[in-house]
Amino acid sequence: MLSTTLMQAASIDSILTENSEVEDSIKVRYSGNETIWGFGLGYFPIWDDYFESSGIAITFYSESSISKLFNLGWSFQLNKAIGSSGGYLSLNGFLSHPIKMENHAIYIKGGLGIATLIYPSLVGVVEFQYLILEFEKTAISISVSECIPGFQMLMPPVISIGILF
Repeated sequence: MLSTTLMQAASIDSILTENSEVEDSIKVRYSGNETIWGFGLGYFPIWDDYFESSGIAITFYSESSISKLFNLGWSFQLNKAIGSSGGYLSLNGFLSHPIKMENHAIYIKGGLGIATLIYPSLVGVVEFQYLILEFEKTAISISVSECIPGFQMLMPPVISIGILF
């Protein structure tokens, strides 16, 4: 009877060891984080007759999970034209929906903000962000964002590469 009990204990111990080794080898993915902070450096092209030069954009943002379907976030973006003195600031709030497929994560973002174009204006914001590389504590992303002042015209799309932490 004692040998039967020891045999069962040995088999349970081997199952626990095998399962713990499998769990230890699972990688923690950045897209599973509850809160995301990021910094992006971008470029926007010459656009329509209204914009005479291309420019650069710097973006700071954060978002936090509020449900299984949505994240709530904010972003601050500075857009500066290269060949002229033009540019604008934008402060936005948005909802984000993460789409996770196997090893890929895409965030679809939409929201409202205030931008300093000629005068402070209400803007709509749409962004698509793809995580290129994910590590345990950081990630690298590429995104395309669009600012829509007064929901009447499109600003140049901003193409950015970002670091998330």
